Amino acid sequence: MTFYTEERLKNWVDRINEQELDFESAESFDVFDKMIEDFVVACMYLIRSVRDREITKKDALEELDEVSKIFEKKFSFNDQFKGDFFEFSKESMRTILAASKLYLEGKVSKKDFKTLLDEAVEKEKEGDLDSAFEVVAKMGAKVLAGEKLPELDAPDDELLVLNWLDGVDAINTVVLLSEIDASEEIEEE
Repeated sequence: MTFYTEERLKNWVDRINEQELDFESAESFDVFDKMIEDFVVACMYLIRSVRDREITKKDALEELDEVSKIFEKKFSFNDQFKGDFFEFSKESMRTILAASKLYLEGKVSKKDFKTLLDEAVEKEKEGDLDSAFEVVAKMGAKVLAGEKLPELDAPDDELLVLNWLDGVDAINTVVLLSEIDASEEIEEE
């Protein structure tokens, strides 16, 4: 069972290459958000498969390790800016991957979101990017565990933390959308 393939990511790269980016129109950048949200859905599907005992936790973690190798591959873009934006988006996806791993390992932090954010910002300021990334991933694991992501005052100057937070925000968005879908299904029944 491969929950996310290189082919799937390549399809998004093709869509990005076909997309005309217009700095005056935020909608033209939606393809990046959709790519990130598609990855969240894939990770949540894997997590649900573990919950439903369709796959073992060990196999799911191995799947996540395999997928991390896809992010190491280089993809070509017909525009330098698209390539740069894809790299930013890939960082968000790495955050989602790490959050999913932490969640499956049962490593969900007890600290509140603001404390974790402050910690991540501090680590980035110190130049400890691996620790900063890990702390932001912990925020994502909390959202996967069902905690609501509050409004946070994101730092303007710590760009990597901000970028990784986009991944946490994407998890939150997909979780909220899946809850809305579930409640609509119940109402229809």
